Amino acid sequence: MGFSTIAGLPMGTRSGDVDPGLLLHLLIDKEMTPEAVSQMLYAESGLLGLSGISRNMQELLQRPDDAAAEAVAYFCYHARRHLAGLTATLGGVDRLVFTGGIGANAPQVRAGICDRLGYLGIELNKSANLRGDPVISTGSVGVTVEVRQTDEEAMIAGHVHQFMASQPMAREA
Repeated sequence: MGFSTIAGLPMGTRSGDVDPGLLLHLLIDKEMTPEAVSQMLYAESGLLGLSGISRNMQELLQRPDDAAAEAVAYFCYHARRHLAGLTATLGGVDRLVFTGGIGANAPQVRAGICDRLGYLGIELNKSANLRGDPVISTGSVGVTVEVRQTDEEAMIAGHVHQFMASQPMAREA
């Protein structure tokens, strides 16, 4: 993400990176209000806007519609593009970890993201990927690719608890 949560990858309803010229076009040529553009970018774009069906990746993966397949492919393309860009900045990658709702639960998306990244040393074991094994890379190349389940809400709650416990006023209350 960048300045806002709409930058970066397209999400369920958020657009992801957008050409600034598009914003000018919507504001000037289409005479949309800033509020309407904001609503579009935050709540009506992403997987929902691309597919016209749903913001839910699992639902899109189960649908035979071309629009659903195109939205999934667009997401994978942008994830792969961001990953490749970051590896250029970092000088490579040793480990790639898929987590969160999509990363931990969608083998088709993991495969779509890793497709064409062999030049970075990323190669998936198709069977391990489909099973969602903890390690889904082939082992014959340099990058370890993992799948990890997470509980983001529990992590946030734990950090908030630690922070609050460390505050003098919290202990006095």
